[in-house]
Amino acid sequence: MAKYYYLNDPEVTNAGGLFPKCPFYVLTNFHCPGCGSQRAIHDILHFRIIDALMHNVTIVIVVILLLSKIYAFLSKKFFKQYYYNLSHKAYFTYAIRVFVFAYWILRNLPYYPFTELAP
Repeated sequence: MAKYYYLNDPEVTNAGGLFPKCPFYVLTNFHCPGCGSQRAIHDILHFRIIDALMHNVTIVIVVILLLSKIYAFLSKKFFKQYYYNLSHKAYFTYAIRVFVFAYWILRNLPYYPFTELAP
């Protein structure tokens, strides 16, 4: 799947309908927290981090969290080192939840600078 996202740009072509439209956006004309994530994944695979941030901030945060999880797993398994994992704390989960809901609301406001959050 990553190869498909690497080779096909969701912004340029729909590649035969294989890049689905966001059902929330189609029904409500509002952006959900995931809108723009397909374009952001394509940008991340091409190491265009600034473009990925412009399409969807949350997907970049998810990638950073996944990389830290992979690092924690590998350091524990192969190097027997303790890795303090902040994401296992309850307040971290609440902070992420608040961030996502705030992002969802702010990216739909029709005022500058919030219009820059829309994909």
